[in-house]
Amino acid sequence: MWPYMTTHYGSPSAIVHSFGRAAGSAVDHSRQTIARLLHAAEEEIVFTSGATESVNTALKSILPAASTARHHIITCATEHSAVLEVCRELETKGCAVTILPVNHEGALDLNQLRDAITKDTVMVAIMHANNETGVIHDVKSIGDICRDAGVVFFCDATQTVGKLPIDLQALNIDLLAFSGHKFYGPKGVGGLYINKKHRPFHVMPLLHGGGQEYGIRGGTLNVPGIVGMANALEFAVQDMVSHQEQMDALVAAFEISLLELGDVVINGQQMNRLPGVSSISFRCLEGPPLLSKLNELLCVSSGAACSSATGKPSHVLVAMGLGDQQAMATVRFSFGRFTSTDDFNKALNHVISSIRQLREESMTWQLFKKGNLERVPGWHHPAS
Repeated sequence: MWPYMTTHYGSPSAIVHSFGRAAGSAVDHSRQTIARLLHAAEEEIVFTSGATESVNTALKSILPAASTARHHIITCATEHSAVLEVCRELETKGCAVTILPVNHEGALDLNQLRDAITKDTVMVAIMHANNETGVIHDVKSIGDICRDAGVVFFCDATQTVGKLPIDLQALNIDLLAFSGHKFYGPKGVGGLYINKKHRPFHVMPLLHGGGQEYGIRGGTLNVPGIVGMANALEFAVQDMVSHQEQMDALVAAFEISLLELGDVVINGQQMNRLPGVSSISFRCLEGPPLLSKLNELLCVSSGAACSSATGKPSHVLVAMGLGDQQAMATVRFSFGRFTSTDDFNKALNHVISSIRQLREESMTWQLFKKGNLERVPGWHHPAS
């Protein structure tokens, strides 16, 4: 990235001089790299500021595309807030929105999805993997259902690009969002894949400007960010399987050890989950003291990082059937490809000692152990 912040500082749109051509060449090469790694065509990749912009661009494109006869969008209760908030806005502009439920493991019923599609449905928006629980949806089957019904399938793949193999030639995905920082790239840059072979409506620009990015995203391109994202993705797919196995082993060992404490729930435990992600509920502990204690050594939250300061329970966990208080006493742990054995051991020992200490100090825990849990509302889990 460094040369494109210093010696090759030109704008990629300024092709009349060498500085601009150097920057433009870097963008072209980066686009080719990302397209190749995702098995897409070069012109199907549009650069954005990140997944949130990509989500907004994709979803809001249905407004001018939807006629009075087709204005229905289907999504899921455990989607990222970027999707759900846009869907709420679309409702105020005349779109009908169906939010499908999930079961206590975070799984979507594909029969419910199929039944929810009507002649008015223009788009289905379902994420690839959940950002809190790691639960992976069957996007191959979802894409097939949408294609058979003639409905656009938008997939938020922010959590899976760079972590799981994605072959867009083999998936019936029409629009796909991703963000560079999720696979060790820079923050503030991402992309939107737009299937050129199956584009039932024109994707409209969210930002108007100089006609960059095939007229879909106006504004001077973030050349260093784009270069960094492409390089990061190239590194991420190298030895992807071995890194997946490494993180799966860490998560398994971590969860087994914590389950031995008793009264611990692994959210989405029976589902196929994203490597390196574990959502764990600690029964009958208060959320704020739990996070405060754990974060003396770790960097963890009860839900998505972007909503961790709201003080509200995770909408994902509530949709899975957890009570509000139990959702607040849930921690999302994440392991990366650079997590060492020493890191793992320190984290595990800290969590175990913290839980034991907090239980000794918790009145709620004492009530629970004495069988008086009914006096404390909000502490339940559907798997109980």
